[in-house]
Amino acid sequence: MSMLSLIVFLPLLAAAVLAVVPAFGPAAARWTWVAVSVVELLLVGVLWAGYEDPGPNGLAFEEQVPWIPGVNSSYHVGVDGLSLPLLAMTAVVFLACAVYALRDADRPRVQAALFLFLQGVSLGVFVAADLILFFVFFDLSIVGMYFVIAGWGHGNAARSALKFFLYTFLGSLALLLGFIGLYVAAAPHTFDIPELVAA
Repeated sequence: MSMLSLIVFLPLLAAAVLAVVPAFGPAAARWTWVAVSVVELLLVGVLWAGYEDPGPNGLAFEEQVPWIPGVNSSYHVGVDGLSLPLLAMTAVVFLACAVYALRDADRPRVQAALFLFLQGVSLGVFVAADLILFFVFFDLSIVGMYFVIAGWGHGNAARSALKFFLYTFLGSLALLLGFIGLYVAAAPHTFDIPELVAA
């Protein structure tokens, strides 16, 4: 597993463990969330320290594994000079959320699991180099945000969460149509972002 895959899937794995193991007490859940977020920030720091400019349209720390070969889509991740700072900012923001939530007593295990899930898919959005992979991570982030807003939002949280979900989901459908248009227009047909840029 590459460094980028570890950065994306570590919080998802931690979220799954917190979700299915009820033995985690409130304090353990909170500090697990903080610990994973600290490790994530350190991993992104290591990534940044080892980053070398891949050149125009290139990706650093690239990993590509066949995923849906029928439509020329793959698990393809990598970073460039734009996505790396976004990765770092995401890690900082989620660590700040974890530290801030240490004083919150409202369903800590569920909250920690949801935020770790959201962290993993948000990081996935910024490293995805395939449109289908990007769409999957993006839609999963919408689902994660829906539950976060519904569970811990202020005012009419359920209504706010529903409005957020409907607006962003409809936007993502328009995004999907655009992706399909790019796929159809590309020769050869592909969802791979570097290939689309090159074409």
